[in-house]
Amino acid sequence: MKQGILYTGGIINGALAVFHMFFWKMFNWQTELPRLSKDNQGIMQIANIIIIFILLYFSVMSLALARSNAAVRNAGSLFILISGFYLIRLVTGIIFFGYSFEELIVWIVCFLIAAGYGLLFLNRV
Repeated sequence: MKQGILYTGGIINGALAVFHMFFWKMFNWQTELPRLSKDNQGIMQIANIIIIFILLYFSVMSLALARSNAAVRNAGSLFILISGFYLIRLVTGIIFFGYSFEELIVWIVCFLIAAGYGLLFLNRV
């Protein structure tokens, strides 16, 4: 079960990193970002690049841990970090985006990922 959660998490985190790579095109940032101040344009793009990096790290670490079952016992802080990341995204999505069908899907995905890594944390011994 642990390996299945880690492999699934690794794949989903990798897919979300790729998804974030398309934000410039999907959200028409070439047109939309110039409406913001230069500082806010930079903050948006830097934050997205950092999120891509973090998601890629989560993906690589999850896949590496799935291959090394013994390392799972020592990865508690990583599991808390990943779970916390997705719980923060879930809560801030509720606050900043409100309810929509698309956002509900994001909340469900975030909850499931947070729960999976939370289970790994609780059952890492």
